[in-house]
Amino acid sequence: MALIKCSECGREISDKAATCPGCGAPVSIATTTAVAPAAVSFSEGVFKSTKSMLIDVAVKAIQSTRYKVDQVNEGAGIIAFTTGMTFGSWSGVSASLILTETAPFTFTVTGSAKQNVRGGQLVALDLFGEAKSKVDKVIREMERLTS
Repeated sequence: MALIKCSECGREISDKAATCPGCGAPVSIATTTAVAPAAVSFSEGVFKSTKSMLIDVAVKAIQSTRYKVDQVNEGAGIIAFTTGMTFGSWSGVSASLILTETAPFTFTVTGSAKQNVRGGQLVALDLFGEAKSKVDKVIREMERLTS
């Protein structure tokens, strides 16, 4: 489900709604029908793509930064990956990319990360935001691959 603007009152409504809950105006078929892009593009902070194509770009970006893809959940739009050894952890960083559809075929990509504690290591410090920087690096690589 994506949010669209009502053509009458401008309120954000579900693209699946038959009428606007605010003003009662019918949701036109032309408003809800969007054509899937043929390729992934990036501009003004958003990716234009199908979810499947964007996941492929995310996997390529993770691999080109020499990180390891751990899991892909296409339905949820989440890609999990790990890095090698970092300054803050011998076991590297565990991270996830989250693809959020903000409009039909329009996605924002965010993520989260943490230092790993494995193999007898007692403490893993996220020095200078190192874990989050790995997510940012992959997102920048996605932008580079699609620009």
